[in-house]
Amino acid sequence: MRIGIDVGGTNTDAVLMDGDRVLAAVKAATTSDVTSGIVTALDGLQSQHPFPPADVQAVMIGTTHFINALVQARDLAPTAALRLGLPATASLPPMVDWPGRLVDAIAGRGYLAHGGHEFDGRPISPLDEDELRRHAADMAANGVRSVAISSVFSPVNTEFEVRAAEVLAGVLGPDVPVSLSHEIGRVGLLERENATIINAALRELAASIVDGLAASVAGHGITASRPRSTSARTTAR
Repeated sequence: MRIGIDVGGTNTDAVLMDGDRVLAAVKAATTSDVTSGIVTALDGLQSQHPFPPADVQAVMIGTTHFINALVQARDLAPTAALRLGLPATASLPPMVDWPGRLVDAIAGRGYLAHGGHEFDGRPISPLDEDELRRHAADMAANGVRSVAISSVFSPVNTEFEVRAAEVLAGVLGPDVPVSLSHEIGRVGLLERENATIINAALRELAASIVDGLAASVAGHGITASRPRSTSARTTAR
């Protein structure tokens, strides 16, 4: 058996399936803590069609919470965007074309630093670790809780992004998550950078939601592998 759960902004829908056969289906109100609505939905499935929790082999979860957070500009972490590329790319700084309300919602701060690579992997300029430490100190002073690092042509050469993350962690500590653009997007700098900033801004919300979903499922005695989460259609890593 499998359970599918869709956590929307208003309702939480859940189905219990055996192969392609729907055994039970319920709709419950989505709660602000997410967890309570999931618990109610799972209780509803158990009431409609009692099942041994051990027989559930997989739990699949979809949610619009991440898209809603972006559209409504809420529940987003104070985020810094660090781009490696100087002396290139300075004419279009991070978040240059973002709506002001979204920049405000993430308390967005943009930083430019030396580094980056050409399309063939040659460095644009050496990484300046002292420069990175100064930027990190400013991030810490301004309450940044999540960081997005992008580097010119980092999908071709990931070296500078990885090292920059290590340098920032030395100043900010291990509790500030860092999203690296070469893990998020493709070659185009601005598209990849914007996706990474969004990923970074959603990190705290993602952790909260996924932990809540996992706790709800475990609380019902379901020991299937960790719930697989698919946001509509944005994920944070």
